[in-house]
Amino acid sequence: MQCIMKWAEEESYVPTVRWEDLILEEEEDGDMFRYRSSKFSPLGDEEEFPQPTPEPPLNYTTGIAHYRKKVPLVYYQPLELEPDPHFFNIPVNTSFSTVHVPTNVFDRAPEVIEAIQWSKKLDPVFEANFRADPSLTWQYFGSAKGFMRTYPGMKWKMNDEVDLYDCRMQPWYISAVSCSKEVVILLDTSGSMTGMRFSIARLVAHSLLDTFTSNDFVTVLAFSDTVKTPIPCFQDMLIQATKENVQALKEAIDNVPIEGYGNFTIAFSAAFQLLESYRDGRGREGCESCNQAIMLITDGVPSNLTEVFETYNRFNETGEMQIPVRVFTYLLGKEVTNVREIQWMACLNRGWYTHMQSLEEVREEALRYLNVIARPMVLQGDQHPVVWSHAYADFQDRKVSQWLKEVMGQHMDRENELAYTQAEEDRRFVIGADHESIKTRKVQQFQLMTSVSIPVFDRFGNIRDNTSVSAELLGVAGLDVPLKMFLEKTKPYQIGVNGYAFLVTNNGYILMHPELKPVVQGFPRDNFNSVDLTEIEMVDDDTVEARQPNEDTLKLRNSMVAHEKGSILDIKIKFALDDQRRINVETRDFFYLPVNGTPFTLGLSLPPNYGTFSIDVGEKFRKLEKAGITSANYFHGTNWRVHPDWVYCRYLHDNIKNFTTPEERLMHFFKKKDNEEEKWKWFSDPLLPLDVESGEEDHSCGRRPVPEDYYYCDEDLVLGLLMEAKAINNWFGTDEWVLRDIMNEREPVEHFNITMRFVSTHAGLTRWQYVNAMSGTESRFGDFNNRAIDEDWYKATILLHEESPDSILFNVPFDAGADPDQTVTAFTAVYHQDGGHEVPAAVAGYKFPIHRLQQQLYKITETYASPSCTEKAGSTDLCGCASEDISCYLLDVNGYVVVSDEFNDTGRFFGDVAPDAMVALKKIGAYRQMVLFDYQATCINQTIVSSGAADLFLTPVRWVQGLLSYMAGQFLQVAVNNYMWSPVDAANSFYDDYGEEVSSKEAKDDDEDAARPVYTYTKVESDPCDKIRLLALVNMTSKDEPLVYEDPEPEILSFTTVEPVTEKNVESVTDDEAMQGDEPEKEVQEIEGGVDGEVKYETENVENEDNQEEDEEDLATEEPTEEPFVFRSRSLVAKRVPNTNLILVVVDNLNPEMDPGPERWDADPEVVSYQNESFPCYKLPINDLPRRRLEGCLSSHRLEAEIDKCGRATPSGASLGLGLLVLSLAISLLRVESLLF
Repeated sequence: MQCIMKWAEEESYVPTVRWEDLILEEEEDGDMFRYRSSKFSPLGDEEEFPQPTPEPPLNYTTGIAHYRKKVPLVYYQPLELEPDPHFFNIPVNTSFSTVHVPTNVFDRAPEVIEAIQWSKKLDPVFEANFRADPSLTWQYFGSAKGFMRTYPGMKWKMNDEVDLYDCRMQPWYISAVSCSKEVVILLDTSGSMTGMRFSIARLVAHSLLDTFTSNDFVTVLAFSDTVKTPIPCFQDMLIQATKENVQALKEAIDNVPIEGYGNFTIAFSAAFQLLESYRDGRGREGCESCNQAIMLITDGVPSNLTEVFETYNRFNETGEMQIPVRVFTYLLGKEVTNVREIQWMACLNRGWYTHMQSLEEVREEALRYLNVIARPMVLQGDQHPVVWSHAYADFQDRKVSQWLKEVMGQHMDRENELAYTQAEEDRRFVIGADHESIKTRKVQQFQLMTSVSIPVFDRFGNIRDNTSVSAELLGVAGLDVPLKMFLEKTKPYQIGVNGYAFLVTNNGYILMHPELKPVVQGFPRDNFNSVDLTEIEMVDDDTVEARQPNEDTLKLRNSMVAHEKGSILDIKIKFALDDQRRINVETRDFFYLPVNGTPFTLGLSLPPNYGTFSIDVGEKFRKLEKAGITSANYFHGTNWRVHPDWVYCRYLHDNIKNFTTPEERLMHFFKKKDNEEEKWKWFSDPLLPLDVESGEEDHSCGRRPVPEDYYYCDEDLVLGLLMEAKAINNWFGTDEWVLRDIMNEREPVEHFNITMRFVSTHAGLTRWQYVNAMSGTESRFGDFNNRAIDEDWYKATILLHEESPDSILFNVPFDAGADPDQTVTAFTAVYHQDGGHEVPAAVAGYKFPIHRLQQQLYKITETYASPSCTEKAGSTDLCGCASEDISCYLLDVNGYVVVSDEFNDTGRFFGDVAPDAMVALKKIGAYRQMVLFDYQATCINQTIVSSGAADLFLTPVRWVQGLLSYMAGQFLQVAVNNYMWSPVDAANSFYDDYGEEVSSKEAKDDDEDAARPVYTYTKVESDPCDKIRLLALVNMTSKDEPLVYEDPEPEILSFTTVEPVTEKNVESVTDDEAMQGDEPEKEVQEIEGGVDGEVKYETENVENEDNQEEDEEDLATEEPTEEPFVFRSRSLVAKRVPNTNLILVVVDNLNPEMDPGPERWDADPEVVSYQNESFPCYKLPINDLPRRRLEGCLSSHRLEAEIDKCGRATPSGASLGLGLLVLSLAISLLRVESLLF
């Protein structure tokens, strides 16, 4: 990246007026203005000479500069592209780059074509970078002129969409040129800002908000005769410019009222005071050099505001005049007054002035302030701050998004899937570290990325124009970095099971974490890159209120945000497994240290006992190698998998060998290793310096190209894998399990009807065997359970072993009862012991039918049958758990049914199967109710939208009016496109797409004469929200005595009930009954629910002695009667089954099931209600947490005062004929409407 910056600054010099002169020549060099366009270049080879594009009309305008000059012809060179597995099988060419020019930039304007031409010299730099580091993905140079040069060359798939992509609006560009900003947008909402002016104003505000990143803080103040924030909860504060906060501000701006007169004095005073409070230290955390700015959007300034600026924006504390706040002004409309005043505001306050008259000018003008803010950085010239972006999915990257969409649909059909979980969704749609399917996939997955960028300065600006000081940006150089590269460096196999590494940004947001959920229903969450550490790491402190982070979590976050090195030990963390249906608690030690050269801090979470040791098997296996045993000997058959996200071995140039699976790639390297002629070596990543000969152009900046056949192998991981493969080879050497009597295998297999066995090891090897040759879905075991220590069942098994060594964990899928052939899986942990310590080495297990476990339960409990049961039943076969008098359940440690009398109960939460019994288990202490908040949840809302024939039920006059409006709109669109060429499509960003049409249905009217059909659409809207689950965690051990619940004295709870008031029950109270003066009569009313399906409460017909007349309104407003609710449950007994994760619960069936009322325990997620606060207001506490601003920021430079450029007006680009035509059409429409109505 720095190499790109270096060469760009050196190659950007072009002799003055050369391009202008050449353009005006009669005959042009047809080869001079050729470039490869990402949008317009045809696919093919150079032999197909493309035709030149037509010239634009003479009255062409960019919306920025209007000129009637001859423009050059541009030839779009053809592209020869081939799918490349390294770039996700997108067709690319690594020998050149391609150029994307946004719609609002004219690629034949002299200054644009000049920059496109000289930037061709970056191609050798891109290519040299890629040869020196084959792990690089996309490299790019974003020009300040608007175009982006991307390597390798590719064709953007547009799909007939309006191209609104502009590299200057991307976070990697904005952060590199403007560092951290604190901005107040002043939006004039006085009475004069109506109609088109306010439409432009809103679009300006929206466009400005789009130029902020999570490193910026911003607010909007709408003012007329008063000043107010469109979002009340944002009052008197700057809000971090996350995507969710920016979207909230946009929606609020659209709804502000237009009224009153504009008081600019109080508006500027409020803005200056707010910025001053932050400048004085509140909430700045080391941001002394942050840029502060006020952006005024108005249609005119009525008077001079010198006094305000002298008061708040002029300081002379150091002997030099200081202007801490820049002022940018945006004047709207064609008929404006006091232009000089609004120009003066910007020019004398280190800002920029812009006059905008139409929507199509907005996007380009909104970006101009970035170059002004970048001036101090350009003037100092030496330091180029390196900036890293937040996390994003490559699917959100416009240059590849359509390629990814092309085949994404085939993976959205889940009808044929056996099960669906969030974990499985992340596996399918989020690529982990070096997932082998990258090599062969048709780009169906997301990959999480971050971008690193650096500003590029114009070193020759003052040479071109020596009349004044110049400080211009050439652009920004950058590249994409997959987060898997960070994960690879952490070596997850060395961290071990139930440990993990994570990355936190300077804002406290998660960049990488196993609990980060970037995908919901196959699409990225909008706000997954602004998830705070306190929203993921949750301490087990019995907190029941949402968004109340623990002090230990805050301490950890603040230390990591501060880029410190340290540790925090013994934090009791609660965490979820199995798609947040199960919960566990474990003590963890946290370690953290800064990642040099980045704003990120690396964290490491480890269990304090088994997490601090690892297995060293390297030396042991080297002795075996000397005995002549080859690696491939331990990997026979096909029923084995290795961890798909771990790098065992690979070629750095991964396109020279195409492997369909990780296993195929591993076997390739094993054969290479076992071949004596190969002279095997354990290579590491080569990034060695190159001694450049004198006079040689070094486009690689001193780095040597990596040989094409160079490979890398993780020696520790591979040797550990081989040692584990050898250790289990005697049992899992073949695909079929051949039962051996000598090992006493046959008896348990036949007794439980075991169908398969498996083992998963610490080094990522998973092997399985079937008793008989299996087919169908059973063969998918290794494909869905191949992540070893990262599997939830692996983690849970180790946790169970730590609680109770040598235990067996039984597990069934959720809601498995619908499948009559459902199996149960039994897991047990295998530990390696050495020197008095033990370390998890593997997890082994079996699969067998669930009914065999039920039969075993019945058989065991028969021996404990009471004499009365035997006498009554006549046989022990109907006693114990087989008796109808009781119900037996085997529950797991999280309250899910493993075995029940009813197979349909299998896999369900016990609170849904026997609600009263579950509450009783909580009361006797068998289970602990755990509160789990999900701050990454999404609420899905569906709306049926219809249109069509119903619209025809209009009056003829309305129909004519609509037709005329339609014709006018169509004519205006054609006129604008043909006569102005202005990028009107840029204004489409003003209209937000709030949802996606996920299904459509055409419903035809029965009447054949209907003019058009009715179309109905299901519109899906997804909004971020918080959810809560009440999960269960066992609170008893096998050593505890059985826990018994009986109901001799029911617990009394306060429970309010009231009968709904209807016409029927109001009318039933007659006047005679209301006038009676006897003892109030009690009537028993019944409602559904409660004991035996009913809750009984009493209401009284009370005689009022002072007022003998009682009307129906008095009855309707009668106070509800508060009566105690009696909780009751069937008797039960609970006992922990030794050496398992099971709890035996026996429930008395002699009494019917009872309703637990308000204490009902439901484990399903519910949306958290924050009373009167809505999103994102309830996340405001995060806004006040400490954060560290970016380094290398500059807000001023002494030479900046010598720059005299401070803005320009944009003259109207429309022709006079077009203006008169539009005016004539508008008058005609008004006349038609007056005649019709």
